[in-house]
Amino acid sequence: MTSGNKHKFSYGKKRYDIFHYTKLGLILKGSIDLISMLPGIERKKVFNLIDSIQLKLGVDVLNDYIIKDEELIRYRIERVVDNSIKQYKKDDV
Repeated sequence: MTSGNKHKFSYGKKRYDIFHYTKLGLILKGSIDLISMLPGIERKKVFNLIDSIQLKLGVDVLNDYIIKDEELIRYRIERVVDNSIKQYKKDDV
Protein backbone atom coordinates (compact mmCIF):
# COMPACT_ATOMS: atom_id res chain seq x y z
CA MET A 1 0.00 0.00 0.00
CA THR A 2 1.45 3.33 -1.06
CA SER A 3 0.44 6.53 0.60
CA GLY A 4 1.24 8.77 -2.34
CA ASN A 5 3.42 11.04 -0.20
CA LYS A 6 6.92 11.29 -1.52
CA HIS A 7 9.58 12.63 0.79
CA LYS A 8 12.95 13.58 -0.49
CA PHE A 9 15.65 13.21 2.11
CA SER A 10 18.54 15.63 1.99
CA TYR A 11 21.33 16.55 4.32
CA GLY A 12 23.86 19.33 4.56
CA LYS A 13 23.44 22.87 3.40
CA LYS A 14 21.17 23.58 0.44
CA ARG A 15 23.01 25.03 -2.54
CA TYR A 16 21.43 27.85 -4.50
CA ASP A 17 21.93 28.73 -8.14
CA ILE A 18 23.19 32.03 -9.55
CA PHE A 19 19.65 33.25 -10.25
CA HIS A 20 18.72 32.88 -6.59
CA TYR A 21 21.74 34.95 -5.51
CA THR A 22 21.02 37.55 -8.19
CA LYS A 23 17.44 38.00 -6.97
CA LEU A 24 18.59 38.10 -3.37
CA GLY A 25 21.29 40.65 -4.19
CA LEU A 26 18.87 42.91 -6.02
CA ILE A 27 16.39 42.80 -3.17
CA LEU A 28 18.97 43.27 -0.40
CA LYS A 29 21.04 45.97 -2.05
CA GLY A 30 17.95 47.63 -3.52
CA SER A 31 16.38 47.83 -0.07
CA ILE A 32 19.58 49.23 1.43
CA ASP A 33 19.88 51.79 -1.39
CA LEU A 34 16.23 52.83 -1.10
CA ILE A 35 16.23 53.25 2.67
CA SER A 36 19.58 55.05 2.69
CA MET A 37 18.15 57.69 0.33
CA LEU A 38 16.24 59.09 3.30
CA PRO A 39 18.00 62.14 4.76
CA GLY A 40 20.37 61.34 7.61
CA ILE A 41 20.34 57.57 7.11
CA GLU A 42 23.66 56.00 6.15
CA ARG A 43 23.92 52.95 3.91
CA LYS A 44 26.25 51.22 6.36
CA LYS A 45 23.82 51.67 9.27
CA VAL A 46 20.93 50.27 7.23
CA PHE A 47 22.97 47.21 6.34
CA ASN A 48 24.17 46.73 9.92
CA LEU A 49 20.57 46.74 11.17
CA ILE A 50 19.45 44.21 8.54
CA ASP A 51 22.53 42.05 9.11
CA SER A 52 22.16 42.04 12.90
CA ILE A 53 18.53 40.96 12.62
CA GLN A 54 19.24 38.21 10.11
CA LEU A 55 22.10 36.85 12.22
CA LYS A 56 19.86 36.68 15.29
CA LEU A 57 17.16 34.93 13.26
CA GLY A 58 19.68 32.55 11.67
CA VAL A 59 18.70 33.26 8.07
CA ASP A 60 21.34 31.31 6.16
CA VAL A 61 20.31 32.53 2.72
CA LEU A 62 21.15 36.16 3.49
CA ASN A 63 24.32 35.19 5.29
CA ASP A 64 25.57 33.19 2.32
CA TYR A 65 25.05 36.20 0.04
CA ILE A 66 26.64 38.69 2.45
CA ILE A 67 29.86 36.75 2.89
CA LYS A 68 30.32 36.71 -0.88
CA ASP A 69 29.74 40.45 -1.34
CA GLU A 70 32.88 42.54 -0.78
CA GLU A 71 31.10 45.68 0.40
CA LEU A 72 28.68 43.94 2.74
CA ILE A 73 31.25 41.65 4.34
CA ARG A 74 33.46 44.70 4.93
CA TYR A 75 30.59 46.40 6.77
CA ARG A 76 30.07 43.28 8.89
CA ILE A 77 33.76 42.91 9.73
CA GLU A 78 34.01 46.57 10.76
CA ARG A 79 30.94 46.24 12.98
CA VAL A 80 32.10 43.02 14.64
CA VAL A 81 35.63 44.34 15.24
CA ASP A 82 34.33 47.68 16.59
CA ASN A 83 31.91 45.87 18.92
CA SER A 84 34.68 43.55 20.11
CA ILE A 85 36.96 46.49 20.88
CA LYS A 86 34.16 48.26 22.81
CA GLN A 87 33.43 45.09 24.78
CA TYR A 88 37.13 44.60 25.54
CA LYS A 89 37.49 48.17 26.81
CA LYS A 90 34.31 47.81 28.87
CA ASP A 91 35.52 44.56 30.45
CA ASP A 92 39.00 45.99 31.02
CA VAL A 93 37.76 48.93 33.09
